[in-house]
Amino acid sequence: MTDEKKEFNSKKTQDLVIFTAKEEDQSTAVDKYTFEKIDQEDKIKLFNDFRRYGGHYKYSIQLINESIAPITDVKIKIIYPKFLKVSRWTPPTIYLPESIEDKDIMRIILEYDEVVENSSKAINLYFTPTALNNEGEIRTVITYVNNKDFVRVLDSDVAKVNIHKLTINPKVIPSSQIRQISQTPGIIKVIKSLGIGTNLRWDIDLYFNILEQFFLIHNFQLVTKDPVKRILWFFGTDLESEVDILAIGQIISNKIELIATSQNQEVLISLLTLFTNDFTEQLIRRGLINSEDQIFELECEICGAILPYFPKKGEEIECTKCNYEQMVW
Repeated sequence: MTDEKKEFNSKKTQDLVIFTAKEEDQSTAVDKYTFEKIDQEDKIKLFNDFRRYGGHYKYSIQLINESIAPITDVKIKIIYPKFLKVSRWTPPTIYLPESIEDKDIMRIILEYDEVVENSSKAINLYFTPTALNNEGEIRTVITYVNNKDFVRVLDSDVAKVNIHKLTINPKVIPSSQIRQISQTPGIIKVIKSLGIGTNLRWDIDLYFNILEQFFLIHNFQLVTKDPVKRILWFFGTDLESEVDILAIGQIISNKIELIATSQNQEVLISLLTLFTNDFTEQLIRRGLINSEDQIFELECEICGAILPYFPKKGEEIECTKCNYEQMVW
């Protein structure tokens, strides 16, 4: 009697295990069938935004999957003109491959195995102009495979970029108006801070002289200067836009800086581009550096804030805004 009971229980347990396994197989089959029925046509979306950001241009891309199924083999191709360079990007955790040159354009291609259901991928690129008197377009093309194994393409709106050439008309103002102009409602301020990577002796008077010559060559009017603190104030009007520009040049903490204010941000971006190019050219011509690779823009690679000083080669410096430690050169 005891043996029969043991045999019965064993058989019952075996049946229970088999039944559970069959139930899981059926559930998996139903999930797969449901997955293939999901409609993704209007639920995969691409948004882009282009705007001026300080002395740069900020281009934002967001790919959104609003469906309850993933998309796979995602390729994000960003196309931009050659007179722009990517100075940084956010989030910094994203791996950004090297740009590919293709005739008159540059391309960056980001790849993802998949974008899971109800999620998104976003990236911000910060572009810096490298030359004036240019125009071009930035756009994004995204390809992906949907849950029915069809390739789909999303094309963004086109963002137009126009970097115009500055023509400055000198304008005389009293030094007492400097504070008033810098506090005008709607005024925009931008900063370009450069470090010079060279083993030559740091000749602060020489660099201060080159900085002053930059403004005079481009027809700015000297307002006042402090040769002890190495600060210059200049004023002028851009003839094309007819807006005033207050520009301050200074040498501080082993940095050469241009601080400019105006009510037109496009003009300010052009001025920073002109300053970087001309200052670099002057240093090469005088034999102070060998190439533009020895000029370092002192912006935090994470948040974009100006770094407090130009560090020595191989020295890490901490950003005072986001506390990120980084190596400039």
